[in-house]
Amino acid sequence: MALIADSGAVYALYDSRDRSHAAVAEVVKNENGAIVVPMAILAEIDYLLRVRLGSRAVTRFLEGIAVGGFTLEPFTSQDLSRCQTLLKAYADLDLGLADASVIAAAERKGVRRILTVDLRDFRAVRTIDGKPFTLLPADA
Repeated sequence: MALIADSGAVYALYDSRDRSHAAVAEVVKNENGAIVVPMAILAEIDYLLRVRLGSRAVTRFLEGIAVGGFTLEPFTSQDLSRCQTLLKAYADLDLGLADASVIAAAERKGVRRILTVDLRDFRAVRTIDGKPFTLLPADA
């Protein structure tokens, strides 16, 4: 079973001082399926890692992709349409494109498990069929 990763969780994985680092690292260590990173959030991950931890953290992340630690997921026209719907539906939440793209990729792939430390946004959003996501590490 796959797990869709959000940028905040990827950041926490690389920052050993982050309060969620140990919990995120434990989920990643125990995950048997693919850890999917939507390509739409790569720039956000780059920004977080580079600004807060430096370019070496970005290099480590890219190495993680290269060795198969993460699976990249393209941003499709179906995702674009779903993101537009999500941004309108959750305008009061001020849901961003990065989070919407994580949700769109998860729905398209039939995955309900999201690796995230952003409980506020991902708890509020329901799948297209009205069900909540399982948020890891919080729901572990």
